[in-house]
Amino acid sequence: MIRKWIRQGQELIGSESLAFFRIVFGLLLFVSEIRFIARGWVDDFYVKPGFFFPFYGFEWVRPLPAPYMHGVFYALAVLALLIALGLFYRFAIVIFFFLFTYVELLDKSVYLNHYYQVSLLALLMCFLPMNSSYSLDNVLFSQTKILKIPAWMLGALRAQVGLVYFFGGVAKLRYDWLFEAQPLRIWLAANQDFPVIGPLLTQVWVAFVLSWFAMLFDLSAPFLLSMRQTRIYMYVVIVVFHVLTHLLFYIGMFPWMMICTALIFFPSGFHQTFLRTILGQTKGLYMLSEVSFRKYRFAIPFLAIFFLFQFFMPFRSYFYGGNVLWHEQGYRFSWNIMLMEKNASLEYEVKVKSSGKSFVVKPEKFLTRIQARQCSFQPDMILQFAHYLHNYYQETGLGDTEIHAVCYASVNGHPSNLLIDPKTDLALVHDSFRPKKWITDWRN
Repeated sequence: MIRKWIRQGQELIGSESLAFFRIVFGLLLFVSEIRFIARGWVDDFYVKPGFFFPFYGFEWVRPLPAPYMHGVFYALAVLALLIALGLFYRFAIVIFFFLFTYVELLDKSVYLNHYYQVSLLALLMCFLPMNSSYSLDNVLFSQTKILKIPAWMLGALRAQVGLVYFFGGVAKLRYDWLFEAQPLRIWLAANQDFPVIGPLLTQVWVAFVLSWFAMLFDLSAPFLLSMRQTRIYMYVVIVVFHVLTHLLFYIGMFPWMMICTALIFFPSGFHQTFLRTILGQTKGLYMLSEVSFRKYRFAIPFLAIFFLFQFFMPFRSYFYGGNVLWHEQGYRFSWNIMLMEKNASLEYEVKVKSSGKSFVVKPEKFLTRIQARQCSFQPDMILQFAHYLHNYYQETGLGDTEIHAVCYASVNGHPSNLLIDPKTDLALVHDSFRPKKWITDWRN
């Protein structure tokens, strides 16, 4: 079987599939960046906050001053357009990957799964000849024109799109999702005013049916898309599924990204026909030569490490035990998509060591609305802000302090419980990948 896979991966296919994916990816990200700028989110998320929540190990990544932060997003929009056009592609995709990932690492309070997917796809595209056809680079640089590519290049893109579905399905193999239909029961009931089907959404059995359907849909999507007999039917289901999730839950660009990128599972003949119909077949934009397997052989070790890393990441939460929706250790970067409705109340008790006096601080005093909301139930962010308060009161002359968090959280409609041990002085706790003993055990 392994020899068969290697042989199939070495087979030469049309390079139009890479061009199709490059154009779709570039246009999607161009629209996304323009939308981000137009809605004023650059200021809201990266200029106005006085404190940011960097990812562990990336505390050195800091936002630029306001004019330059805006410049970063304008640059991302221009780079996305260059990617779509295939103009100076190699430069554009590499810089785009670094700039986009830089923005993603600035503040975990605005983390979204599809941001992570964009970074992964951009990194993967750095190692593939995505400008081999239908690119302006073909006009400027003849060496970029490629007629055929090894099939493993297309397989790598399909694997990256497919694993989002598959691991999203694996994450749904949970008691809450399958046997309590949560959090869908909560979210669907909130849409009871939705036209036509609103009253149906309040029915418990509908939530159960949709929960099981979503799990089976995610687990089977990459496999059914890979088979000629079921591909078109599965794609219709994908379109309907993602359009409904957008209308009911409004989860940003994620549904549109999955609808568009799933087209990579269609055969290269489909991509060829589409591009020829839309863009035509001209000598300046078309392909002249073939690429040898050996020329891109260096990419194989990278792909092996790339996908091994991604197969490990979704399972790392199991090393911590307990309920990952509660302690959230290993929750991010694991395709835990729409699994959790978590609400919490958080305040800090600050005790001045020199005087013994204490007072209560609410995060809303220092954080933006979205930061305060996300910080209220994410333990690592609760710890980060505790350190910020400790340093803040030292710098303002109050002196050394103890910082205790009083946080009550509820997950997927379960009773509210203490999330953080209120006796723990968080100022003395340092973050790491080790299990966080100061998070209380999950109690159903």
